Amino acid sequence: MDEDELLSVEEMTRILKLSKPTIQRWCRDRKLPAAKIGKAYRIRKEDLDKWYEGKLLESTGVKR
Repeated sequence: MDEDELLSVEEMTRILKLSKPTIQRWCRDRKLPAAKIGKAYRIRKEDLDKWYEGKLLESTGVKR
């Protein structure tokens, strides 16, 4: 998968194993670094990876 590839909400649900409404809410509330393009949210694969790494560090108590 290309790092600059834009992921859809459906793709994010499969990757994060969360429901579509949860992903949409997190995008809307800016909990995920996504952009709204037209009526749909998109996130770069690279940004999702960075976000996830940050969440892993938070859960282990490691400070950046």
